[in-house]
Amino acid sequence: MAPLPDDIPPWLAAFVLEAQRETDTLRENGAEQAAAARVALVRKLVAAAQSYLDTELDAAGAALETGRCEETIRRAVRDGTIPDRRANPKGRHRVRRGDLQKLAAPLSDPYDPDADAQDIARLRRKV
Repeated sequence: MAPLPDDIPPWLAAFVLEAQRETDTLRENGAEQAAAARVALVRKLVAAAQSYLDTELDAAGAALETGRCEETIRRAVRDGTIPDRRANPKGRHRVRRGDLQKLAAPLSDPYDPDADAQDIARLRRKV
């Protein structure tokens, strides 16, 4: 099977790797036709996923996909978090659907109320 594209989501990569292990088991047991059919199906799945991820969206479409506002998308393009795919520099922002995953990454450590309370107590002691 061909190597997976770099930007395939981790859950899909895990699925494909598991399918590859199962296909190897089919081959070891002499089921070459079933293995070949499985390989063809997984290739189609990966190609469809890549096509889906390569689709370009405008800021409104990207905002709908991510649940963020359009200005957040435009800001991410301006600051370089997401590459700008528009052909005309004065045109509307265009982004690749697969690049929207960069907005879904956790922004920082999860909120810790105990640490927050300790910081407030330290600030109060200084006053």
